Amino acid sequence: MDSSPETTCAPALVQGGEYASIAEWISANPEWVDLLYINGSILFRGFDVLDPAAFDTTLDSLLEPVAEFSEETSPRSSIGARAFTSTDYPRRYPIQFHHEFSYRKNYPDRVAFCCLTPAASGGATPLADSRKVLRRLRTGVVERFEKLGIAYVRNFSGLGVSWEKSFGTTDKARISEYCRAHDIEHSWTGDDLRTRQTAPAVITHPVTAERAWFNSVLNLNVAGTEPESVREAMRSLPAGSLPTNTTYGSGDPIEPDVLEQVRQAYAQEAIRFRWHKGDVLLIDNVLTAHARDPFEGNRSIIVGMGSAITRPG
Repeated sequence: MDSSPETTCAPALVQGGEYASIAEWISANPEWVDLLYINGSILFRGFDVLDPAAFDTTLDSLLEPVAEFSEETSPRSSIGARAFTSTDYPRRYPIQFHHEFSYRKNYPDRVAFCCLTPAASGGATPLADSRKVLRRLRTGVVERFEKLGIAYVRNFSGLGVSWEKSFGTTDKARISEYCRAHDIEHSWTGDDLRTRQTAPAVITHPVTAERAWFNSVLNLNVAGTEPESVREAMRSLPAGSLPTNTTYGSGDPIEPDVLEQVRQAYAQEAIRFRWHKGDVLLIDNVLTAHARDPFEGNRSIIVGMGSAITRPG
C-alpha cells in the first residue's frame, strides 16, 4: 500500500499469487463479503485485470452488474458491455466525495473500479468510511438533515450534462414518465428541463443495519464545484440556471459552515492508496464514499456498478 503521509489506513488488501483470478479467490473464501462490510472496501492487487474484457468478466464475481443507470450528473463513456469510464472531468480539478446515485430512488449496492493506466502523478481515488463521517458531524446538523432531507435540483438548460445524455433518450414523454415513476418533480420550458428530487442524508445499510452518511450534498452543491473560478461564476447565476445544486428538502439553502463541516469530516476520514495497473477496487456504495484527486499524465480507471437497491418510502 501507499506509505505516503496522507495514508492513515487502507482498504482490505487481497494479493494475487496463490490464486489465478479474483473469481478463484472468492470461490475459496466464501465469507469474503464480511470483509467488505467490515472495511467498506477491498483492493484486489496482482490479479492482472488488464483490459475491459477481463474486468467485465471479473464483475460477475464481485457484484450483480448492470449496464445502465439513468440520471447521470457527470459525463462518462461506455466501455464494453457493462463498464464505463469514471467521470470524464478535467484532470486538473478534484471531484468531491459522493456516493454513486445517492440522489436516486434506486442506487447501486456496490461499485467496482479497475485501473488500466495509473496517472503519472496524483489521481488517487480517496475513500471515506461513511459510518465514521456520520459520527464526526455535529448532532444538530445531522438531526436537521434527517428531518428535512436533501433536495437535488437540476436545470438542463445548456450547462452541464444534457438531459438527453443524462436520461439516455431524446423523447421528452419518456423522460416525464420516468420522472413520475421515480418521484422526481419536473417541468419543461421549451427544450429546457428542470428536476427536483428529495432523498435522505442518512440511511441504514440493508445488510449490516449500520447508519451511514449517504448522499452527494457537497459534490452536487455549488460549493463543491471546481475550479474556484467556475464556482464563483456559478454563484453569481440565478438559481434557475445552475446545472446542479443541493438544498435542504424544505428548499432552504444549506449554510456554508455546514457544508464546510461536511468537507472537513470527509477530509479527516479520507484514505488514499496509489493505483497499480491491473488493480480492482470494490466498494460498498453505502458504507464508503469516494472522490478523485487531480492528476497529471494519462489515467484510465473504468467502473462497473452493482444491482440497484430501492430506497424505502
